[in-house]
Amino acid sequence: MLTESQIAEYRSQGFLLIEDVFDAADIAALRDEVAGLYATEHPGRIFEEDGTTVRGIHGCHTTGALFSRLVRLPELLCAAEELLESKVHVFQCKVNAKQALRGEVWQWHQDYSVWGAKDGMPEPRAVNAAVLLDDATEHNGPLLVVPGSHRNDATAPWRPDAAGPSGWEADLSAKLEFALDAERMAEVTAESEIRSIVGRAGSLLFFHPCIAHGSGANMSPTDRTMAFVSYNSVDNELRDVPRPRPEFVASRDYRPLELVEGGLIA
Repeated sequence: MLTESQIAEYRSQGFLLIEDVFDAADIAALRDEVAGLYATEHPGRIFEEDGTTVRGIHGCHTTGALFSRLVRLPELLCAAEELLESKVHVFQCKVNAKQALRGEVWQWHQDYSVWGAKDGMPEPRAVNAAVLLDDATEHNGPLLVVPGSHRNDATAPWRPDAAGPSGWEADLSAKLEFALDAERMAEVTAESEIRSIVGRAGSLLFFHPCIAHGSGANMSPTDRTMAFVSYNSVDNELRDVPRPRPEFVASRDYRPLELVEGGLIA
């Protein structure tokens, strides 16, 4: 599904943005399902610090029919298999809400810092696929990345903040346990400028689990919703850890995904 030049760009930069992958009908259907998930009580539903604004929904492929299909579409699944050169399973599936004027920050971080330490993922043989469900602009808290910061699969050690939230929720809040500090960010940006991921709803973004990324607060009157699927190689099974995170946050179901045809709305 990806061209050689696209794969080369991903390997070099640590991310790849493809515009207009999903049409307006697909995005409308996904938005409708997201609205239903927002309103459904579920342990994977996380709120912003105000306690009422949805920040994210986790385990969507097990609770939403369209998300169950989305993770198996060739646009995502075949690309993930190409990038990881193996069969894959869903490690995480979530929605980041970033609601208008209320969506809070995601501090700078690298996914594999927590996936390796807390989930026992042996290697960063994983890839994030994100579908833009709204237009991402410079004003509504777009995802920010540092191109090339994934190289050598290097991640900075993280230092838990005793004053922050405890348990697995700390990995999903606005005050991350594993945020990158100013010293580390100075290092990763020394040879690369920060890039904001802006694009139209329906665009598809792939990014490496070791790339430094984050996002600011949504200061606009429009939402910036993104649906994320984190694929892990089936050959990269998680090691046992003392306190494993819930299945809807870090799945240990290693059955290879089977492709579905016919588009999102079959």
